Amino acid sequence: MFSDGSSFNRDEYEVSRLWLVVRTKPRQERVAVHHLTQRGVDPYCPLFLQPPWHTRAPRGPMPLFPGYIFVSCDPSQELNAVRYCPGVLRPLSFDRRLATVEQVLIDELMRREGERGYIVPDDLRRKMKKGSRIRVMGGPLRGFEGVFQGYLKGGQRARILLDFLRSQRRVEIDVAALALVPS
Repeated sequence: MFSDGSSFNRDEYEVSRLWLVVRTKPRQERVAVHHLTQRGVDPYCPLFLQPPWHTRAPRGPMPLFPGYIFVSCDPSQELNAVRYCPGVLRPLSFDRRLATVEQVLIDELMRREGERGYIVPDDLRRKMKKGSRIRVMGGPLRGFEGVFQGYLKGGQRARILLDFLRSQRRVEIDVAALALVPS
């Protein structure tokens, strides 16, 4: 039994190396990856190229799952190296069983990263069509919903009809700040 009440039972696991889900301290994913690598454990923090929403927003690839990383290890041998690593809060567990992910998920994330080392969001132009419901994801209009009307010259900005004060207002906004509303 471990200090947090979780236990490890080798019979529950068919393979010795598992991809554990590990909770990190806030904004400490890179610190945890660095120290886990030095300890001989195989960490993985998938990165995502998120466009900045404002001038002070972080630039460059950011963690796809903020506050979480994946670690390939043999829990019977390396769990304490993971648990007591700088930047790590704890390995996730449910009903005292370590939370794991399948190798196919890790392989798919790595495939999508490719040679770049980070995942690039799909081109929104292929998805947003005139009349699509959208949500503003950044800037002063964050959280508002509307209807996509079309791209402006250059393709970096779009015109939308924004639902505002019981009416619709025509607004021009950066395409990077828009997301489709699932139907």
